[in-house]
Amino acid sequence: MRAEEIKNLVERQPFRPFAVRLNNGVQYTFTKPRSIGAPEDCRMIFYFGESEAVRIDTDSIVEIIERQ
Repeated sequence: MRAEEIKNLVERQPFRPFAVRLNNGVQYTFTKPRSIGAPEDCRMIFYFGESEAVRIDTDSIVEIIERQ
């Protein structure tokens, strides 16, 4: 997955929920702006859940699921 695609999702205003599916089948859903973190180039993103934080390399993302 291109980092530019992720950057567009992270920075769009207003924020709209989305999910990413990784090459190992795990899916993370970003429901609010505080659930995601990323450096400026978005080469990796961070998922902040209720009780976990996960670093995701954008090269491992195989699908983006946009939510309404």
